[in-house]
Amino acid sequence: MRHIEVFHAIKQAGSISKAAVLLGVSQPAASKVLQHAESSLGFKLFERVKGRLLPTAEAELLYVEVAKLNTGLDQLRKLSANLRRFPQGRLHVGCLPSLGLSIMPQTIHEFRKTCPSVVCEVETNHIDALIAGLRSRQLDLAVSMFPDEHPDIRTQVIGEVDLVYLGPHDGGEVDLAEIQDHEFVGLSRSDGVGGMIAHEREKLGCSYAPAIEVQTYYLACAFAAAGCGAAVVDRLTAQSMLRPGLFLRKLKQRLIVHMVVLTHEANVIRGFYTDFGTILRKSFANTISTAVSG
Repeated sequence: MRHIEVFHAIKQAGSISKAAVLLGVSQPAASKVLQHAESSLGFKLFERVKGRLLPTAEAELLYVEVAKLNTGLDQLRKLSANLRRFPQGRLHVGCLPSLGLSIMPQTIHEFRKTCPSVVCEVETNHIDALIAGLRSRQLDLAVSMFPDEHPDIRTQVIGEVDLVYLGPHDGGEVDLAEIQDHEFVGLSRSDGVGGMIAHEREKLGCSYAPAIEVQTYYLACAFAAAGCGAAVVDRLTAQSMLRPGLFLRKLKQRLIVHMVVLTHEANVIRGFYTDFGTILRKSFANTISTAVSG
């Protein structure tokens, strides 16, 4: 493991002296480890060219796998540090940005009442980054909407929410076909909700070519609030982003997305994970009930 650390540091820093500083060891000690590694391997890892160590072709090939191992070591160190810092437990939750503004604050507030000794860390990100966080074990849980199937990821549905219109025009139900492309603040087709809206409009004989295309539900609402047009997003996000001059209206076409909790299938389900899921479900139900009645 020491060979891997020194090799990785030298490859990153470009010199033994800088690598030694990164590792907190003396330069002679780092040189000795490098020499021992090259002796054990039977080939050179670096050549000295004009005072700088350059990796050999063999080193470049090894580095691809060494970088993966080094990432794993960093994660192991972080896990060990967290276990030392938070012996009673730590919950690292990821969620979509829109959920971070709608139901997550209340959920964490209630969870802390139930599990006051558990330290909570919450971050927001896109679904691809949340899945990556679960796979690297950086995240314990992720909360998302409109789930696709992901290998090695468990999915627990906790409820459903409808898509709504958020825009400058008041009135009753809105037909998706009524929203013109030039006033549509739309989501990318690669997004689950964006793809659903595009498919539904095409079924109605309309195009889906939004004048403005964004990557998050929150951003779609922010653009609508700035007067750029109308957005179609989940009711939770629309309710949290409702501003003077904007109107929240039901869609004639009932489009539903599911709220889900995601975990890695290899994760040990700790007791407070279940507590969090129960509280999230209640918070979601209460928020939806309030939003619909409002």
